[in-house]
Amino acid sequence: MPIDTARFFPRAAETLPRADRSTRLLVAAGTSTYGDWLTVVALTVLLFGLTHRPEAPALYILARFAPKVLGPTLGGSLADRYGPSQVAGYSALAQCVLTLAIVVFANNGAIWAILVAVACSGFLGSVSQPAYGACIPRVTSAPRLLRVNALYSGLFESSVLVAPVVGALVLPFVQPQILVAGDAASFGLAGLLVLSLRLAAVESGPSRSVERSGAAAVVAGDPMLRTLAASFFCSAAAITALQAVLVVAAAQRFGQATDVGWLYAAVGAGGATGSLVLLRWTPRSIGARGVALGFLLEVVPLGLFALVGGLLPALGLLFVSTAAAALYQTRGQTTLQQRVPAELLGRVNGVMRLLLYAGMLVGAVAAVALVEPLGWTALVLGAAAASVVAFVPASFTYRRGPRCPDEVTLAGTPMVLVSDQTATASRASFSMGKPTELPHSLHDPS
Repeated sequence: MPIDTARFFPRAAETLPRADRSTRLLVAAGTSTYGDWLTVVALTVLLFGLTHRPEAPALYILARFAPKVLGPTLGGSLADRYGPSQVAGYSALAQCVLTLAIVVFANNGAIWAILVAVACSGFLGSVSQPAYGACIPRVTSAPRLLRVNALYSGLFESSVLVAPVVGALVLPFVQPQILVAGDAASFGLAGLLVLSLRLAAVESGPSRSVERSGAAAVVAGDPMLRTLAASFFCSAAAITALQAVLVVAAAQRFGQATDVGWLYAAVGAGGATGSLVLLRWTPRSIGARGVALGFLLEVVPLGLFALVGGLLPALGLLFVSTAAAALYQTRGQTTLQQRVPAELLGRVNGVMRLLLYAGMLVGAVAAVALVEPLGWTALVLGAAAASVVAFVPASFTYRRGPRCPDEVTLAGTPMVLVSDQTATASRASFSMGKPTELPHSLHDPS
């Protein structure tokens, strides 16, 4: 489970969008995300079918997310130096090539080769994510920023709703490789569209030059941003642990592995509903407490998922989880875009994504190591409980240094802030990893 101009935060004139080009970015992100979710369903079913062991889909999730911790810092620096559209576009084209290679490996039953290609593609996806986030405030106007972020999130969430359902309906009749080939085509189209945006790097003035450590300081020094960052790490760990065994849960509790498509559909329906609410209702502000409440409403239902016995209650819990995530993460990411300087957007996004992917890695490693001895039920319940316990001290630890405002006005009401900063991040949820990454959700398929 996405994140002005001279409104109340002065910015350099060259960073102001000359025309609204958000449609092109939204089409690129939506096309790529729909294709990627087809691959998530197809490869989990393929690997489970080839091995008939729960470790196989868990290893797939681990291969998908482990390399992501290496990419955000590099991607953020490259985006700030060379321009976000170049970094995001060329990364997507390279992912197109790797996804085509997965088709070849799948045809030959080369499981380890598939996992290596997935790992390489995951690394490139993590490189591109800070760049995608930095593109958003550069292609739209300040009054439309929250709306574009909500559309961006809604496209992602609707893909989680639609693509898995398509996969569940189609996979009984076609080979998974066909869906993976469709994902490769979506990467290629997304790369070309993002490259056509031609967003150059923003020049930093002498007084605004910031080292990489400054990006972490921006996040740590603001209560809302720090709480949002903690939610990214903790929710990503719980979500990834569940995502790694979701196909096993579908097979053992609900009857067949292909039911995983319906579970992902509930995830997407909840996120899409939350995004739709933001399109019709413009909240004025969000602070650390709002983020903390949203985090609890996201993670607690994941733990309850491990306890319910029926398909309908399970679908309802996943729906509530992702709806809550869409509401608080989209608003939080919009605030991030408003508080961080344009020339630092990539690196701040890199910090947020690094925490997101680190949480994914923790969840994936826990799933691989513990699913066999503990079983998937105890694994999911324990991951949800541990993420809540870890979130509290990380979010409410005393912050040293000058106090920053805890809230920011999002909808046009003048408000005095001590900083002229303005920025972005990608959300965490069931599909953590696409241009939307928007780790929400069982949300990051890149």
